[in-house]
Amino acid sequence: MGRADPEALTDARPVEVRHAWELRVGDWLAFEYGSATAPWASEMLPVLAESDEPTAPPLGWTWGLVTEMGDALRRTFPVVADRWTVWVLCEFGDQSSIITGIPHEVMIVTRRSAS
Repeated sequence: MGRADPEALTDARPVEVRHAWELRVGDWLAFEYGSATAPWASEMLPVLAESDEPTAPPLGWTWGLVTEMGDALRRTFPVVADRWTVWVLCEFGDQSSIITGIPHEVMIVTRRSAS
């Protein structure tokens, strides 16, 4: 993978499952590669939890540091989304970043910030 920040990989803080609306700046959000609309088109997507039970992170996950949140992020590119979408900017250890919208009530996989 090569994208995850080394701090996130060696982090001893527990992996948590919580609603997207509970995400905060400074938290780590788990991403994985998933198929967008066709087998040859893949994108990084936030890891959605199957249940509210904590899980051990598989090797295929990449951790992004949440550095900004808010509706202003949606305005950086034209998309149609409802008002119940949480918009986040996540940065990775290789100086790349991603802006993504997550439905408000979806269960996601995170690690809390150290502070």
